[in-house]
Amino acid sequence: MHSMKKSLSLFIATVVLVSSVSTSGFAKEQPPTGATPKAFQVPATESFSLENGLKVTFIPYGKTPKTTIRLISTTGNIDDGELPWLADISYQMLRQGTKTESAKAIAERVASMGGQINSSVGMDVSWLGVDVLSEYGSDALTVIADMVLNPALSDTDLARIKTDQARNLNVQLSQPGNLANQAFYKAIYANHPYGSLYPTEASLKSIERADISGFVNENIRPNNSHLYISGVFNQAKLTATIKSVLSTWQKGESKPSKAVLSQSGPKLIMLERENSPQSTIRLGLATISPDHPDYMKLSMMNTLLGGAFSSRITSNIRESKGYTYSPYSALVNRIGTGLWYQAADITIESTGAALTEIFNEIALLAKEPPSADELAGIQNYLAGIFVLQNSSRSAVISQLSYVERYNLTEQYLQDYVKSVYEVTPEEISQMVKKYLTPENMVLVTVGDKEVLTPQLKAVEALEGYW
Repeated sequence: MHSMKKSLSLFIATVVLVSSVSTSGFAKEQPPTGATPKAFQVPATESFSLENGLKVTFIPYGKTPKTTIRLISTTGNIDDGELPWLADISYQMLRQGTKTESAKAIAERVASMGGQINSSVGMDVSWLGVDVLSEYGSDALTVIADMVLNPALSDTDLARIKTDQARNLNVQLSQPGNLANQAFYKAIYANHPYGSLYPTEASLKSIERADISGFVNENIRPNNSHLYISGVFNQAKLTATIKSVLSTWQKGESKPSKAVLSQSGPKLIMLERENSPQSTIRLGLATISPDHPDYMKLSMMNTLLGGAFSSRITSNIRESKGYTYSPYSALVNRIGTGLWYQAADITIESTGAALTEIFNEIALLAKEPPSADELAGIQNYLAGIFVLQNSSRSAVISQLSYVERYNLTEQYLQDYVKSVYEVTPEEISQMVKKYLTPENMVLVTVGDKEVLTPQLKAVEALEGYW
C-alpha cells in the first residue's frame, strides 16, 4: 500500500510538472548574438629571392607539426596556346616521375613523410605542392625540385593521360552547364585564352611530348614562381635546402602579357537540346578585376543579389516561384578583367518567367538601395566567411598569392573586414547601375529552342537581343 501511494504521488507530481510546463511554456532560448568578426591578422612572414628570380616566403603558422610547401607559378591555361588543356596535362606529367625516380617511388616516399603531392592548374596561376610532417620539410623540398627540374616526361605516361583526359572531355561536354560556360566565355573573350575552356578531341590527341617539354621550359621558371612555406618548420635548414636544390634552376625569358579585349552584348546564343525538360542559362557580362577600387562593393552587391543562398534572385526564383532548384550568381576573377554572371537550370516552361524575375531584381536593386538590415546580414556573412576561410596553412598561402597575383598589398587582407563594414546601401545600388547593364549582357541558353524561343521573345528586357 505504501508503495502504491508513493507511485500515485509520483504520478501526480509528474502530471503537475508537465501541466505546469505546457501551460507556462519555457521561453525558447535564443542563440547569442554573434560578435563582429575581427580583422584578419596577416601572419608575420620572411622572404628572400634567389639570383635566378625565385621568390621564397616563410610563413610561421599554427602549432601542428606540419609543413605546407607550394611552388606557385604565374602560368596556366592562359599559356595553352593553340592546345587547350596543355597546362593541365603538363602539370600531370610533372607528377609522373623524374629521370631517376618513378612516380610510384615518389608517392611512397612522400607518403612516408606523412603527406602527399598535390597540384592545381588555373587560368593564370598554377602550383605544385606537398604537405608533410615538419621534420621532412627539406626532404619534401628536394622532391619538388627534382620533379620540376628533372621530369621524366615519358611517351607512355603522356598516352595514358591523354586517354584519361579524352574521357574527361566527353563527360564534361555532355553536361549542359559546361556547354553553356563554353559559349558564354567565348562570346565575351573571343579568341583570348580566357575564352577557350575546352579542347577538341583532335587537338587533345595532337599534344606531343615536345609540347609538354616546351610548356614546362617556357612557363614554369624561377623568375615567374614563388615558393611559399607555411606551418611549423626549421627555417635555417629549409633555406639551406632551397639554395642547394633550386639555385641551379635556369631563369626564363619574361613573357608579354596578353591584352584582354572583352566583347559586350546584347547577344543571345541558343544551343539546341531537343526535348530537354529544363533549360540551362548563363546571363552576364565582363566587369572588373580585384585590383579595381570598386571590386569590394561589386562583390558585396553580387552576394546580396544572387551570390548567397538567401540572396534576392535565389529567394525569388527558387523559394517563391519554384522555377529552379539551384540558381546562383558569381564573380569570376581574371588578371585585368572579370565576369559577373547569373546561372540556373530552369524548368523549361518557366525559363521566360525566371529571366523576367532576374531582370526585375537587377532593376529593383539599381533603383532602390537595400535596407541597412539586409546589407548588415551580407556584411556579417562575408566578414565571417573571410576570417574562417583563412584559418589553415594552405589558405594563408592562397591569400598571399592572391594579393600578389592582383597587385594588391597585405594591407588589403588586413583591412578586408573593415572594408566590408564600410560599404553603404547606396553604394550597393550604384554598383548595379554601373556594371550590371542589361543592354550589354550575353545570354546563353541550352535547351529546346522551339519551346524557349517564344518565351524569350516575350521577355521585355531581351528585346534588343534579337
